[in-house]
Amino acid sequence: MIEKTGFGYIVVNGVKYDHDIVVHVDGKVTRRKKELSKPYKKGFHTPLAPPEIEEILAEKPEIIVIGSGQNGALPVLNETIKLLEEKKVKYIIEKTPKAIEEYNELSKERKVAAIFHVTC
Repeated sequence: MIEKTGFGYIVVNGVKYDHDIVVHVDGKVTRRKKELSKPYKKGFHTPLAPPEIEEILAEKPEIIVIGSGQNGALPVLNETIKLLEEKKVKYIIEKTPKAIEEYNELSKERKVAAIFHVTC
């Protein structure tokens, strides 16, 4: 369960992370692999690009929740959305505090993965 977030951190099952994370379908938490999306970077933030999503899709989630940051600043590329739609995987993109609420509710009964951006 994701307990809380604030600028620069997120708390999952009592563990505080000070970096972006991925919550896998099995509940395991890992650091977001931004290096997969770095080639797509054009501005300040590293966007969420297809290579990051492809790794998560291999887990066969029903839904992917994307927390776009405390202020919603994480760019999610059109190519990423297109990939999710092609694979017929539902997705939710919300500011991280709202995305946490969605994840906690959906993960009770569904196969859900998530990516959470913890800053802007």
